[in-house]
Amino acid sequence: MKGNYPTPIYILMTLLGIAILIANSFRGLPIAASAVGAGLLAYGINRLIGAWRVSHDPEYAKKLETANRDERLSFIADKSRSVTLIIAILALSVLGIILLSVGQKPYGLACFYITCGISFLYFVVYQVLSRMY
Repeated sequence: MKGNYPTPIYILMTLLGIAILIANSFRGLPIAASAVGAGLLAYGINRLIGAWRVSHDPEYAKKLETANRDERLSFIADKSRSVTLIIAILALSVLGIILLSVGQKPYGLACFYITCGISFLYFVVYQVLSRMY
């Protein structure tokens, strides 16, 4: 599969996600830590299942390799990522406004800070990629 890390990295991600979730159940960590743990767990398991499927199903591996070389599918994937980014920024902004209006200032500000962070990260990545290509 294109753009993969070695399998031990995904195993480590999965184990780290499990460890964070277990630590959260015993220590009562902030909800962000629980979300990171769940995300690492889900991503690691997803990639491990995908790698297992590619290694055990040659027909699927061939189909996946063909799909990875298809420019139309790459274009659609890039467009869907950019539209998802715009939707996430708008949704977080609206959620921040709603939370501030109902008196949940810390959560509303967190939404705005996340929105600013995502926008700044997009700007940095855009600048780097515009110089590369």
